[in-house]
Amino acid sequence: MSRRQKTNQICPKCEGWGYIQTDHGAVPCECLAELRREEAYKSARIPTRYFSKTLESFRILEQSHRQIIEFARNFIKTFRVNAPHQPTKGLLLYGKEGTGKTHVAIGILKEVIAKGYRGLYWNVPELFLELRRTMSNSVDVDEASIIDEAVDTDLLVLDDLGAEKVSDYVMDRLYVLINGRYENDLPTIITTNRSLEELRGQIGPRIVSRISEMCLRIEFPQGDYRLRHLD
Repeated sequence: MSRRQKTNQICPKCEGWGYIQTDHGAVPCECLAELRREEAYKSARIPTRYFSKTLESFRILEQSHRQIIEFARNFIKTFRVNAPHQPTKGLLLYGKEGTGKTHVAIGILKEVIAKGYRGLYWNVPELFLELRRTMSNSVDVDEASIIDEAVDTDLLVLDDLGAEKVSDYVMDRLYVLINGRYENDLPTIITTNRSLEELRGQIGPRIVSRISEMCLRIEFPQGDYRLRHLD
């Protein structure tokens, strides 16, 4: 039996069965499709607060926002379509905090997942917190499994690069992750509040060089999108 998890209420259309009877037989109810989408988002580690965020819901406040959304749609449209075994450029979304970078990155990720590809979201500081937790032997997954999943997925979103506290441990693991995707020609979407020069000083030229080659850069206009979106 299928239930809407967010409200824990039985769907009035299918009465909780997940399917609706038609003249052509039973067909999946809309609530089942939504439940499956949410399960896919959870598997991709997309935060719950972003389940409703889409490119359509991104509010156009500047002409450059329109261009960003058009570029995002083109990225989705051409994602591994013309040459599935050829390298696909990723995206480096940069700009000040609150400019909508995460919203757009996750909007792209969700649509790529809807096309049947594997996707994964990681907030970079949380990624390294999770990696450190594996050292305590209190979790079922090990460090290599976390990194391997991030390296192998069809589309990886690394959110808020540059917000993590830098150490030799962070530098080593970040290099393994970025270089793994670089060598496998797998697209990565990276968001950051920092410029390339700032990133180079923080995480080193080897990593930034690979990011520069892997990703097309898109700058987000200044101004707190989150606050203006409340108007």
